[in-house]
Amino acid sequence: MQASVLSRIHHRNLVGLVGFCKDNKVLGVVYEYVAQGSLRDNLSEKAGGGGLNWRQRLRIAIETASGLEYLHKGCRPPVIHRDVKTSNILLDHNLEAKIADFGLSKTFQTDANTHVSTDVVVGTPGYVDPEYHNTYQLNEKSDVYSFGVVLLELVTGLPPVLRYPESGHIVQWVRQRLTKADISEVVDSRLEGQYDINSIVKVIDIAMSCINTDGSKRPTMSEVVMQLKESLQVEASQERGNSNGNFVEGVYKSPSVSVEMGRLDMANTVSGPMAR
Repeated sequence: MQASVLSRIHHRNLVGLVGFCKDNKVLGVVYEYVAQGSLRDNLSEKAGGGGLNWRQRLRIAIETASGLEYLHKGCRPPVIHRDVKTSNILLDHNLEAKIADFGLSKTFQTDANTHVSTDVVVGTPGYVDPEYHNTYQLNEKSDVYSFGVVLLELVTGLPPVLRYPESGHIVQWVRQRLTKADISEVVDSRLEGQYDINSIVKVIDIAMSCINTDGSKRPTMSEVVMQLKESLQVEASQERGNSNGNFVEGVYKSPSVSVEMGRLDMANTVSGPMAR
């Protein structure tokens, strides 16, 4: 993306541009320092991550979604990030999320355009929208797909491409375990059961809608923000305490969980292709 476009983008959940310079046709861009590193580092066991609780993860999801919503709806012309991933979501000293790295971003020339045609598919393995990969036609729903993968990372604590103890894609891994309707097989064990199960199920439901193979059936980022805020409200109500006796060891045991699990649309989700 042109530096002139970057300089006009201002949102609390986007990493701020400090300055840029051009020397011998090489553009250097300087962003604000973000103290707590990337979300991937904060989720990775190898990096000593995993200390984020569920409410913190939900807030990070909402803040990231808000940043993407601004790029898609608040910018003129609209901006597609094209490389949404947990290593491009940085956390400040208050653990507030900020989207970084706009090097692959594309803008629509006019608001009336439905997509941007590209000569080559770029992005990060595990996050690339299958529809974009097949058609070379990029739109905001490609970012929505990538964000769906990010949501699954927040739930599971796993990276998008799995290599140990088994290989595959996080979408496949989640789908296989959801068929057993056992949510404990999907949720990051480092959360130690400290979450409302209905909140978790809702986020998985949102993620599955984001990674639908048909981009037209994916939600907009505005809809995702609204749904994630509803999930946070569910989690907040649990933290205020439940008086019906179903709160055991930090987990709200809802009798509707099996019904909710059945709503998850897994038939239209597949793992993302590798970028070229």
